Amino acid sequence: MKRAHQSRSRVEILLVSVGQPSEDDAASESEGTDTMRGNEIGWWAAVAAVGVLTTTSSAWAGDPELNDRPRGTYVRVDPPDELSNPTPTQHGGMPHVLFLQRCAGGLTIYPGGGGSISDESEIVGGVINFPPFPYGDTAWNQVVDITRQLYAPFNITVTDVDPGNTPHDEAVVCGDGAMAGFAGAGGVAPFSCGVIPNAITFTFAETLGNDPQLIAEVVGQESAHAWGLDHEYLCEDPMTYLSGCGNKTFQNIDAQCGEFNPRQCSCGGNTQNSYQWIVDTWGAAVPDNAPPTAAITYPSDGDVFQPGAEFEITVQVDDDVQVAEVTLFVDGAAQNTDASSPFGPWPVSNIPEGSYEFYIEATDVAGNVTMSNVVGIDVTADGLPPPSGDESGESGGGGGSGGDDTAGDGGSLDTGGDGGGDGDGGGGGAGALPPGYGTGFGPGNSTGACECTSGAGSRGGLGMGVMLLGLLGLRVQGRRRRS
Repeated sequence: MKRAHQSRSRVEILLVSVGQPSEDDAASESEGTDTMRGNEIGWWAAVAAVGVLTTTSSAWAGDPELNDRPRGTYVRVDPPDELSNPTPTQHGGMPHVLFLQRCAGGLTIYPGGGGSISDESEIVGGVINFPPFPYGDTAWNQVVDITRQLYAPFNITVTDVDPGNTPHDEAVVCGDGAMAGFAGAGGVAPFSCGVIPNAITFTFAETLGNDPQLIAEVVGQESAHAWGLDHEYLCEDPMTYLSGCGNKTFQNIDAQCGEFNPRQCSCGGNTQNSYQWIVDTWGAAVPDNAPPTAAITYPSDGDVFQPGAEFEITVQVDDDVQVAEVTLFVDGAAQNTDASSPFGPWPVSNIPEGSYEFYIEATDVAGNVTMSNVVGIDVTADGLPPPSGDESGESGGGGGSGGDDTAGDGGSLDTGGDGGGDGDGGGGGAGALPPGYGTGFGPGNSTGACECTSGAGSRGGLGMGVMLLGLLGLRVQGRRRRS
């Protein structure tokens, strides 16, 4: 396992005084001048974290709250050889990638300098096994969405899909500070006054509690530390320790650095502008006008099943930036939305006899929406395709030949599809379907026009889905949770 840079790391931990801060002890830094390795790094960071956690003060002029909530910190390390202050990404260039890691199935982080590509961090003192994000899919999706909103002004893609060997930063969002050697801290990051390539930062979800807004804001602070941003004495910005002023966004303001009092910025000067810093580092957001692609891959249009069959509706979606969510529709009614990749599959069980239509809508992070192909299936007692309109007309009586739209193809909705001519039992394509099938309107519909299609299945409009699901009991389940 690679251990690059670890042998010459110099640790510099931000220490915040306990109790009411004074002008003299506003926010000092303790610089470790000796080389420290392994658990020595974690020990000093834990001291800093405890100081952060227990600090209180009276309200600032802007009336923020300096309460005892867990807060993040950073570990200052010597710049790696590849430390960079990149030229801003040009308009239309590839976005920087921030991967939100929920530790599904557990995550092992090793000490070392390999970063996100090899799950190595030079600020941990040993091998750490993180448990999964503990608050479920709904809370996780909120964390992802809020983090995306934080970084929406910038050329940064926020994803919870592992980019693999593609260069990216990784925000680990799970576990608590104690297991990583930072007891009490809400988060921690490496810091070197510039961009640390492929940095791993930590947001300790179990320490912060089930608060997606707070978790996302800590993700924002820790990830930006790895790009050289210091703490700010500005309540409205994610880089702050202050609270009580609402949700935070990166502010286009020259703000003083500091935690509970102003201080000189760690990398020089007395102010920093977090918004401009990120724009200067990664570039401004590039408008995303390209919609995603979306298709149902199973079942196929025209497939036939027997009652009680079980299968999965599988899909294929893609986008030039990032798919945000995919919604499954059954007969025109939204059934389930999946907001994490890979999207689907949706298990179907206990399917009753009838005809059904499925499609999906895929939405990307910019709000562009694509509707997939519509897939129609039939569920018949013998598992064979239902008779076509012409064939069913033969059994419906003398005139049910299916020769015109108002009679042979099933009749108007006013008659419930009695068929044409002398037929008494369903000449035309709708003879095998419930009364009112076609548009969601029952007998007596004043429109008088059936929107049924002819051919195998004789499927009607999408409005029938609510009745079928309510009366016949088709269950389209939510996507199975992956470990």
